[in-house]
Amino acid sequence: MKVTVRDSHILKTIEPNVLEKYLQINGWHKARQFYEGFIWSKKNSVSQEGEVLVSPHQDFDDFAEVMCRNLKALEVIENRSQLDILSDLITALPNVPISGWINKVHGAESATCKITLMGFVVGKLRKIHLELPESDYQLALKAYEARSPVTCFGDLIKENDGFVLNNPHDFALLTEAELIS
Repeated sequence: MKVTVRDSHILKTIEPNVLEKYLQINGWHKARQFYEGFIWSKKNSVSQEGEVLVSPHQDFDDFAEVMCRNLKALEVIENRSQLDILSDLITALPNVPISGWINKVHGAESATCKITLMGFVVGKLRKIHLELPESDYQLALKAYEARSPVTCFGDLIKENDGFVLNNPHDFALLTEAELIS
C-alpha cells in the first residue's frame, strides 16, 4: 500500500538545506536554477527522470504543495515509500502528539524524570528521549511496569539517529480504545 503524505503541517517542517543534503547524498544533481532555488534531477534504473524543486525559502504559500510533489518524485525515482523518505527529512515537529511505550525509566533526578519512549514518528517506531516533571514520575513508572501505552505532546527534535521531545506536556496513560483510534 502506497501512502501519499499531504499533511501541510508536516510538509512545511522540511528544511530546504536538509532536503539539499539528502539529494546530494542520494545521487541527485542540480539541473538548473529556478528563481532563487534549484531544480534537482535524477534518473532511476529504468531511465525514468524525476525533478525536485528546492527553494531556500519556506514561507511561500504553496511550499507544502511543492514538498508533496517532491516526495512523489523521490518515491518514484528512489523506489522508496514517502514515509521512509519523510522520516529521513524531518528534523523538527513542533507541538506534536506522541504515543508509545516506555522502555526505560532513568529515575527521578532533581525535579525531572528521564525516560525513553518507543513511539511512532512519521509512521516508524523510534526511540524518543524526554524529561518529565517530577509530578509525572509515578505515572511513568506505573506505565513502564505495566507496559501500558502513554501519550504526551511536545516539540520533537531529531538528534543523530534518535529523537528528543522537548517541552513535554499532558503526559497520560492511554486506554486500548484510544490507542486503536
